Order: sequence, then structure tokens, then C-alpha cells
Amino acid sequence: MTATADTPTSLSPAPISRLRVPELDELSTAGVRGFFTRQQREEGLTSNWFRALALNEGDLERLNGYLLPLLGADGRGGLSAREREVIATVVSGENRCAYCHTNHANKLGKVAGDWSFGQRVAIDHRQVAELTDRERALGDLAVLVNNHPQDLGDTHFDALRALGLDDHQILEAISIAAFIGATNRIGIALSIPPNPEYTGIPQ
Repeated sequence: MTATADTPTSLSPAPISRLRVPELDELSTAGVRGFFTRQQREEGLTSNWFRALALNEGDLERLNGYLLPLLGADGRGGLSAREREVIATVVSGENRCAYCHTNHANKLGKVAGDWSFGQRVAIDHRQVAELTDRERALGDLAVLVNNHPQDLGDTHFDALRALGLDDHQILEAISIAAFIGATNRIGIALSIPPNPEYTGIPQ
């Protein structure tokens, strides 16, 4: 049957992954179950990306042990929450990962208090006037780490230091860019859709 303007389209949710996604009550690892419980309580959802990776619970638990602190979920010092999300948003935009692009653009908008800011950074950070010089430099670094890491040279590091970033923060920025690039590739390979909550203008 050919769809017409009068034919209703299906509103059933898209599959979360190209692979099997376990139900939450199937999960046997306490740390993973606790993660989803906290996410549901704090955000009112369970993210599709983490749900897809729950197929291998041990890998997800180990990944969370590195990824979540790297993005500042533990209240660590170093780069600010906004700087971390600028890096994550720029990389996800570069890689055109549907899930990560919308997720990090949404989070950056919340951190900045301006939903459109996150969306514009995701499209092209070079066109966003509100970025500080330091944020713009971190965005540029993120693009290089993601696309052309072999082009990084001492002049790039000197320029970052001149903006007040110390070596710990520079390493943190590189690690975020590189690791978000890896998460993008997982999301793209599994065709993980963004949660609907990440895609609309907040009311």
C-alpha cells in the first residue's frame, strides 16, 4: 500500500540498536542497574546509548567508570562543565552522530542556559560569537584531535597555555575529544537514535 497524505504514519518508537537491547529487569550487574535507576530518577529517562551498550554489562560498567568522571559527572575540577560539553558537542557534530550530537547539544544548552547555543555549537562552533577565546580554542583542538591528530604541534599547545590552560587541562581536553569520538562511532555503528527528550525546544 502506498502512503498518501491521508494515510497515518506509524508512531511506534524506532529500535534502540541494530543489536538486541536487554530489558532493564534482565540486568544482573548491580552497578549497571543502579546507573539506570539514578538516570531515571534524575533525568526522567534512560538514555538509548547506554541502553544499547547494556547488552555487555561488564563493558558498560567499566566504560562508565572512565566516561562519566571525564565529562565531570563526579564534580571534579579542571575544565568547566561548559568547556567539557563544548568539546563533546563539537566532536559529535563533526562525526554526525545523531544520538551524541543531540544529546551533547542539549546538555550544552542546559549548562549555558540557552538551548540555541548548544544547537549552534553543534553545527559549527566557529560561527558562535558567544564562545570565549578559550572555548573556541578548545573547539578547534577537538576538531584536530578528531579529524587530524597528526597535525597537532607544539604551537597548538603553546596557544592553549597562553589562554590559561595548564597541561592537566589540555590532556583532559584531548581525552574528552578522543573518547567522545569513540562513543560517536559506537552510536553510528549501532544506529542508536536520540532520545526524543533531546530533540525538542524545552518549554
